[in-house]
Amino acid sequence: MMHRNESKFYRAQSAFTLIELLVVISIILIASSIIFIGGNGGAGAKLSSSQRILAGIAQGARGQAILKNAETRLIIHNDPTDPEKYLRFFGVVYLGEDLNSDGTVKATGWKAATQGTYLPEGIYFDPSLSNDYSEDTMNLDYPRKSVGANTDEINGGGSTSYYWYGFKSNGNSLNANQWLALRAGQYNSTGALQAYDANSEQAGLKTALIFRRVGTTTLVDDPTKITE
Repeated sequence: MMHRNESKFYRAQSAFTLIELLVVISIILIASSIIFIGGNGGAGAKLSSSQRILAGIAQGARGQAILKNAETRLIIHNDPTDPEKYLRFFGVVYLGEDLNSDGTVKATGWKAATQGTYLPEGIYFDPSLSNDYSEDTMNLDYPRKSVGANTDEINGGGSTSYYWYGFKSNGNSLNANQWLALRAGQYNSTGALQAYDANSEQAGLKTALIFRRVGTTTLVDDPTKITE
């Protein structure tokens, strides 16, 4: 009887792992598809690719929420002292537990669900274009498989600032009808992010996702609809 129960347990664990694998595969398939925006072959192609990558990350975060029955957050790096990651490094965290050797809960907090993803060079998250966005931020040590210092369920508790969009444990959005906008941009001499000059062929290149209540996203390709 003990062996049969153990066998059922291992099958359940394998099935869960398979579901997670399918979620990862779906993210890769979404991220690998490219649609050209605005006809610009360089930055336009990067922006299109970034939009699909971001849609995949968002759906991956939603899938993790449902699979783990826990709140998850799509996070965006927000520390200008690290220009390689600033506003172009995205990840997913979920609210989980660290356990002691006896199975008791050691700590509850935010754990990494992915290692993080960079947008193509020259494409950035733009909070100023993200209509109805509340500019929620949290501090995290990321990526961490254990909770570590990330024990604050609201503000994270780690050392690096991240913007975030959240999903409830049932997969519904915590940011219903809010926008997540991306744009082609560059850093100026002071280190601040700015759009390309109006005379540049890359000027005005921007795209967005709108988070719907049920957790799905709507893609916005028309740059005239994405305004300051």
